[in-house]
Amino acid sequence: MNSSIKDIVSLIASDLNIKRNSIENTISLLEEGATYPFIARYRKEATGGLNEVDVENIDKLYHYHIELIERKLAILKSIEEQGKLTDYLKEKINSCSKKSELEDLYLPYKPKRRTKATIAKEAGLTKAAELMLGDKVIDDPIIALKEYINTEHNIKTVDEVVEWAGYIIIEKIKEDADIRKFIRTTGEHKGIIHSKKRKEATDEQGKYTVYYDYSEPVEFIPSHRYLAIARGEKEKILSVKIIFPTDEIIPLIKRKYLHSNGFEQEVTRFIKIAEKQIELSTETEIRNEILEKSGDEAINVFRKNLETLLMKPPAGEVKILGIDPGIRTGSKFAMIDEYGNLLSYGTIYTEKSKVEREKAKNTIIKTVNKYAPEYISIGNGTYSREMYDFITDIVRDNNLEAKPVITNESGASIYSGSPIAREEFPELDITIRGAISIARRLQDPLSELVKIDPKSIGVGQYQHDVNQKKLKKALDDTVISCVNRVGVNANAASWSLLKHVSGFNERIAKSFENYRKTKGAFHSREEFKSVPYVSDKVFELSAGFLRIPGGENPLDASGIHPESYDIVKKMADNLKCKTEDLIGNPTLVGSIDPKNYVDSKRGIPTITDILNELKKPGRDPRNKFTVFLPNSEYKSIDDLKNDVVLRGIVTNVTNFGAFIDIGVHQDGLCHISEISNRYIRDISEVLHPGDIVKVRIIDIDIKRKRISLSIKQA
Repeated sequence: MNSSIKDIVSLIASDLNIKRNSIENTISLLEEGATYPFIARYRKEATGGLNEVDVENIDKLYHYHIELIERKLAILKSIEEQGKLTDYLKEKINSCSKKSELEDLYLPYKPKRRTKATIAKEAGLTKAAELMLGDKVIDDPIIALKEYINTEHNIKTVDEVVEWAGYIIIEKIKEDADIRKFIRTTGEHKGIIHSKKRKEATDEQGKYTVYYDYSEPVEFIPSHRYLAIARGEKEKILSVKIIFPTDEIIPLIKRKYLHSNGFEQEVTRFIKIAEKQIELSTETEIRNEILEKSGDEAINVFRKNLETLLMKPPAGEVKILGIDPGIRTGSKFAMIDEYGNLLSYGTIYTEKSKVEREKAKNTIIKTVNKYAPEYISIGNGTYSREMYDFITDIVRDNNLEAKPVITNESGASIYSGSPIAREEFPELDITIRGAISIARRLQDPLSELVKIDPKSIGVGQYQHDVNQKKLKKALDDTVISCVNRVGVNANAASWSLLKHVSGFNERIAKSFENYRKTKGAFHSREEFKSVPYVSDKVFELSAGFLRIPGGENPLDASGIHPESYDIVKKMADNLKCKTEDLIGNPTLVGSIDPKNYVDSKRGIPTITDILNELKKPGRDPRNKFTVFLPNSEYKSIDDLKNDVVLRGIVTNVTNFGAFIDIGVHQDGLCHISEISNRYIRDISEVLHPGDIVKVRIIDIDIKRKRISLSIKQA
């Protein structure tokens, strides 16, 4: 490992408080192409037991510092080619740990367009500027500057000498890395973000009323508030600026550049001009940093919400009738079997006429009696509550066993028109595909939701205002993490789910599915190696996450990696039993001493994981599925009253509060201050999408369709 990488490791170790050896090994594994889930699950000895978040943070910081090193090399080369690289400057550049400070050091040497300062230097005014900045007292400044008059460059008077020399002074101050750093730091810690409504702007919905004349310290402004202000500025409703503590900045610049030499008045004027120009440029830098930080926090909120949604408890391998409610064009229904295969579908009309409503009722009864679904999954969009009541009445009046459930349908329409949906159901109408998705996402949310762009699922915060490349990677990593945490049935998963398996991509996933369709079900993990594009490396990264229930080797249905099968065989041999006797036998497994099976590659962490997996092989980490029953009395916002207490289900969590579905077509908002009587720093620590909560209605705005809720008062 070269010295640059060692320096990076030291910086990461300091930032994350992780041992150097763990970081070095993690970087090596990442460089070899290992994925976050694989490293966290199967390389604990190498990393010291780091989790996926730790591995991801190491990866991010490693690439940041690699980019920083590459930029340093480019800057050093540029300055050296100019013949201006000193040992002192080289040391300062090499010791930089922030990109912004590095660019400040490079600024005086950065190739630039021809400026007024450049013209002044060409006119021989560099020494005039040095004279004005010097500490030598000048008896007669006018006489001292006369010698710098240069008629060839159209500088004919002493006043013009002062003005043009001033451009050199202003540029010198602006390119002073220490001054820029001080102004930036002062702006970050003592600056004030101020927004106000633009005179010509029209804010028809009053979305930004609170920000028409708003101020908050840069250091403390919450991410959601800054993103709201930034959006208002982007929509040309707000003007935004940072107010710097100029009265603290000017004295510092004066101490460095102002001397009692006869030019105090002129230099003071140039200092103020330079300071204001630095403020403007550093304001952009600071605001970009706030935007990036706020965006990262918003992305993190999105990730947590997405993870919760993907890890929602599945109803499991049961038959489900899915209904996509509609009024004018009718409600589409789709009946699926235990494995998500379509059995029947159709359209019912409940609002056209009494005859059609009765016909719809009979269709539902006939379908339920014929296929015996465990649940009836009803999309939570338009007309969902009316459809839920319609189905509930049918189930009750006819003693049917099926249980009605309102299911979050966000993104179902996106799936319906997607290439994946067309590939799965080429002959079906787009609306029927939506009903199938609503049924399947109750059966197994993870398997169905991975088919949809996460940004369409509706659990984000200011998702269009953040770095889209960062957002995509973060959400992709979250999907991959969830898929591999749960594990994938190699004989049942579609390519759209398989592509998220560790080591897989879309090409490998499609090849895997095609091989299965052509050759039949897999009987052992070793068969994966016969699939085109599944190299030894791909097999290593993926095999432990792909499960084969009922395969030739019972371990193939577990999360134990094939590379550790020999350990299990050794355990069984020592206990004089078969491998299958160990599986699901906590008493027998509990008698095994992990220390007896440690070798050069596998330590206590891996052996412990193997033993835990043997006790509960292929255990689904998701919670048990429960049905949420909406409030029967309140069906629209008009039915609500203040102080009513009712149950709701959390649909989205943001930094400022949680949105909660209380069954009236319009989610209510519980502000962070109304969640608990104790201080909450991070809402996601106490609330998650899918949580069932009791709330009190504290305010209703029917005109704006806004419902304010309180959990702590419920």
